[in-house]
Amino acid sequence: METPRLEKDQVLVKVEAASICGSDLHMYEGMNAYEWVPTPVILGHEFTGKVVKAENPNHEYLLDKRVIIKCGHCKNCQKGNTNLCDHGNGSMSKVAAESLRYGFRENGGMAEYAAIYYQNVLEIPDEIPSEVAGLLEAVGIGVRAIERASLLPGDTAVVIGPGPIGLSMIASLSNYGFERLIVTGLTQDEERLKLAKELGATDIVYADKENVVDAISRITDGEGVDHVFETSGFHQSLVDGVRMCSKGAEILLVGISAKDTILPTNEIVRGEITVKGVYGVTEKTLKRTISMAASGKYPYEKLVSDKFSLDNAVNGFEVGLAKEAIKVILEP
Repeated sequence: METPRLEKDQVLVKVEAASICGSDLHMYEGMNAYEWVPTPVILGHEFTGKVVKAENPNHEYLLDKRVIIKCGHCKNCQKGNTNLCDHGNGSMSKVAAESLRYGFRENGGMAEYAAIYYQNVLEIPDEIPSEVAGLLEAVGIGVRAIERASLLPGDTAVVIGPGPIGLSMIASLSNYGFERLIVTGLTQDEERLKLAKELGATDIVYADKENVVDAISRITDGEGVDHVFETSGFHQSLVDGVRMCSKGAEILLVGISAKDTILPTNEIVRGEITVKGVYGVTEKTLKRTISMAASGKYPYEKLVSDKFSLDNAVNGFEVGLAKEAIKVILEP
């Protein structure tokens, strides 16, 4: 593949690692929800690399810097709400077809080189391995959920769903001093649930073996939990999540649902349960995630289940579709 030609304010990033995201898998499968994506296009919005060229001499200060991708110049980004970016440089906005950029409307990072506008790169330190750096946007979603929560030492929490976001959240929560950090999943998630224990979960609940609300009640001596992080987006999980809450607790909605759902509002009202939405990452969150990854205190490297060369990307996508895979990394 030819090296991309740079426009006025772009820099050339030599890609070190790209992570396969769920949306990449959906596009690979040809889901109708992504029919607006122009073709051909190079996928990859979770990636890292080194700046090797700047079209504008004013941006040569970025040369040899290791970077990941962000936004930086739209109205929401100027306010610090980069997770609500109007241009989709870091995450989705209100309308996907109008908001997603790299790896969607423009070529992304599943290539040897990527042309990126200089405003969209964020420097990372050398202490972070490339395979971990390629995960930082996904990890940052979990960190954003933690920022949105009102956490105290000794609290109890449930993470619903042991997918990449749920597992990264457990890794990030492992140092918060929870009395109980519970994760729910299915029998088919066995390997992921084992990893959840390695990452810091205290208890595992199999939703296809027992009533999850009853199980949470049993584990917490009938109290329920202080925080529920719902990462699956499934209707029943959302309803169960509310019913896992203790009085005055909070549920954070992280997963995207296929369609709108109805929550048990009377239980929310009578229990004074707080419902919070969590979407994408802010630049502040991303910088915090970078610091956490650089500290070496969080086992994010365990989230990488498989690595493939770019030439073998098809096999990487096929593995990514398997339930056993967590995060698959492509390396040029």
